[in-house]
Amino acid sequence: MNTASLIDPLEGKDPLAPHRNRMMYPLAIAGAVFLTPFFLNDFIMGRYLLGTTVMSIVIAFAVDAFAIHRGRRPPIPYPILLVPMVAGMGLSLATQGIYGAMWSFPAVLFFYFVLPRVLANIGSVTMLAAAAIFAEHYFGFDVTVRFVFCLALTIVIINIILNVIGRLQQELLVQAITDPLTGAYNRRHMESMLSDAMERYRRNASPAAVLIADIDHFKKINDQFGHDVGDKVLKNLVALVTQRSRRLDRMFRIGGEEFLLFLPDTKSGDAFTRAEVLRKSVAEADFIPGHPVTVSIGVAELVGDPSRDAWIKRADEALYEAKHSGRNRVVLGPARESTREAVVG
Repeated sequence: MNTASLIDPLEGKDPLAPHRNRMMYPLAIAGAVFLTPFFLNDFIMGRYLLGTTVMSIVIAFAVDAFAIHRGRRPPIPYPILLVPMVAGMGLSLATQGIYGAMWSFPAVLFFYFVLPRVLANIGSVTMLAAAAIFAEHYFGFDVTVRFVFCLALTIVIINIILNVIGRLQQELLVQAITDPLTGAYNRRHMESMLSDAMERYRRNASPAAVLIADIDHFKKINDQFGHDVGDKVLKNLVALVTQRSRRLDRMFRIGGEEFLLFLPDTKSGDAFTRAEVLRKSVAEADFIPGHPVTVSIGVAELVGDPSRDAWIKRADEALYEAKHSGRNRVVLGPARESTREAVVG
């Protein structure tokens, strides 16, 4: 099972996105504090246009930091901050020479921490080109070449670091929400996803169902064939169910040989049919040559349950009935409808 491709939080390609405001808060405070002496000095030295530009950056930082501190959305979008920053860097180059070029490096770092990766690359390359033109005009070819190569190397290094951060974040998330043996999601991630499903149901009555599957006589399998074979059965079961599931379905390991399959946008009838298909697929699979492996499945549709646990409990009750009425069968859990069952002939 390729868990990395199924992890919802990582379907985007911007690993810093969930933390952007949290990063922007100290960056904005630091930027406002460190830039304030510079715009005051510019006014004292008579560089009013540059001073006004830098002051506008300080004000924008302060406004966004205050909004984040109050738990609100920053009123000045981060991409808008690029305009005075680039303008200030250009004016600084024109009035202060090579010292103005030094602002390119913190500006590039700022881009990558507060903008999506694509926008940060576009902004950095655009600034690199603009700075090169200014540098060539004011400093000459030799200085420009060195400056451009240093800034380009900085951009490359930042991208390499972000790639490493993205891979590490993905690996850590996989470890945090998946079962290490089978690759199925773990119980903690299940609780989060089912809670989200219940919230969607309360808002717009989006249907959902869960299947709880338990391998029949799994203890006997371990006792007769050993735990290595038992582990292989668990992994093969997850692989088979994942292969026959829809892209949005999610499988969780919630116990030793017990699994829950979450089916979004699915009513009880369709869920029952899906469960029966999976039951038959498992029964027909050759997990252990010469030895049948079967599962019992309980099904429960989300029908206004007061809690996530109540929803799972109805599926558990159906599973209990399936186990105690012969195993290798599917039972639809108690709800406002009557219980149905598929009996193996």
